[in-house]
Amino acid sequence: IVNAEALQASSRILYLEPTTEKVADGVWCIGGYSLANTTVIEGDDGLIVYDTGDTREEAEHIREAIAKISKKPIKVIIYSHSHYAMGAGALVDNPDDVLIIGHPKLNETVANILKGGGAPSAIPEVGPIMTSRVLVQFNNFMPTNGPDAALSGKLEVGKPIAFLPANKTVQDGEELDVLGIKLKFFTEYTSDDYNLTVWVPSKGLVMNNFFWPGTPNIYTLRGGVYRDPLIWRNGLRVIRDLQPEILCSTHARVIVGKDEVMRRLTGYMDQISLTYDQTLRGILGGLTLGDLRNVVYIPPHLREIPENAQTYGETMHFPEAIYQYVIGWFDGDVTKLFRVPPSEEADRLVAMMGGKEKVVAAAKAALDAKEFAWGAQLIQYVYLLTPKDPDVRQLKADLLRQMSYRTTGSIARAFLLSEALALEGKVSIPRLVPPSAEVISQSPEAFVDFFRVRIDPKKAQDTDRVVEFVFTDKGNQAVALHVRRGVVEYIPVPADYYRKSDAILQLDSATWAALYLS
Repeated sequence: IVNAEALQASSRILYLEPTTEKVADGVWCIGGYSLANTTVIEGDDGLIVYDTGDTREEAEHIREAIAKISKKPIKVIIYSHSHYAMGAGALVDNPDDVLIIGHPKLNETVANILKGGGAPSAIPEVGPIMTSRVLVQFNNFMPTNGPDAALSGKLEVGKPIAFLPANKTVQDGEELDVLGIKLKFFTEYTSDDYNLTVWVPSKGLVMNNFFWPGTPNIYTLRGGVYRDPLIWRNGLRVIRDLQPEILCSTHARVIVGKDEVMRRLTGYMDQISLTYDQTLRGILGGLTLGDLRNVVYIPPHLREIPENAQTYGETMHFPEAIYQYVIGWFDGDVTKLFRVPPSEEADRLVAMMGGKEKVVAAAKAALDAKEFAWGAQLIQYVYLLTPKDPDVRQLKADLLRQMSYRTTGSIARAFLLSEALALEGKVSIPRLVPPSAEVISQSPEAFVDFFRVRIDPKKAQDTDRVVEFVFTDKGNQAVALHVRRGVVEYIPVPADYYRKSDAILQLDSATWAALYLS
């Protein structure tokens, strides 16, 4: 069960089934095999491919689709950003014969993803929590069929990848002649994904990761690095000012026709500007964080742009993120400076409202009146006091489910429905998802560093010891932790530290991985 608007919009802006679309002489857009599209350009004696899928299996399907449109070999691969660089090895027979072009930060970003403690995060130590939230956002806890079914494919976890590092990185404004085709690259405006935009003048074609099928996520509910809307807007402005005739995007359906490209690009860019400027207007008007949720007004002409649909992220979730980036969590309401803990607040409020039974009754009445957000707010107070009460859990689940059916955003739907299913005991959502032993073993020193945040400062407040770790399978690589009266300092080179180690632990990476994973 889903808001019909979401389905209608998705079919206009996404490739929902495997599709190969010829958009110009020697140019094809392939979609529906992955979360990302692949653009193929035919050169003099080979093919240029932009984006390669997220796993080896996805890339194998893409390669089969490419084989149906041209017998020429793939000689150039370009990565739009780090997310869809994982299938390149499955597209070619001999990687040594392929020019692989990426953003200057591409290889470093992918390396950090592959060795990190979880899903990409501004702070890698919290990666395990980010992984759990990513799995929720991408439908992994939702059923395949039925009213609660996932709207789109689930995130593939643990599937083999085939990443090939970029052997040619490009700077902003750099031009290359590749297979007889002139390419110009743009890297100046880029988010945490380090986007690489490509202009192909002879085809009137731009390939990019700025134009999305749905409102761009200035903030995503899974968390992550703040995405500056001005950077996103300016990246779109670069594309608009090229006045392309064809717009091939990493996620959205291709758009053909100079006038239509201009209309859609400008409308998409303007909604980002509008969201940012109206948020600042609300801040200057003295609105609190809660008030800002509904501050952004979207004019009818912008609602007519298909890609401005609220089918992924939703604009109402962006202003608070902008506020917190600009000003921080304190919105000027001094009553928030010193607050009782949520459980104590719930205890007092429930008593003030006449007790548990009256609050539950009010929440049920809100459900019957289709006031789902208010009902969820009410039942949450009781849930904090009696989280194991089956009737309370079911009522909360019923309220969340009704909200999930009505939202147009796939992200909010996934979080609401997954929580409802967990409350009913149908799924178990882990609080965090630790990295695998294999990932830890690849970079054991990184996880010694991450181990800092596991130390209990109360238990360690009288300890002052340096513990050195020597990894015997890594050429006796040595790192250390200095547990200094509750604080833990990571020592990358113990031999250069100002004091000697008090204990030296010799072990291999696999043993450390087992210890780290308890």
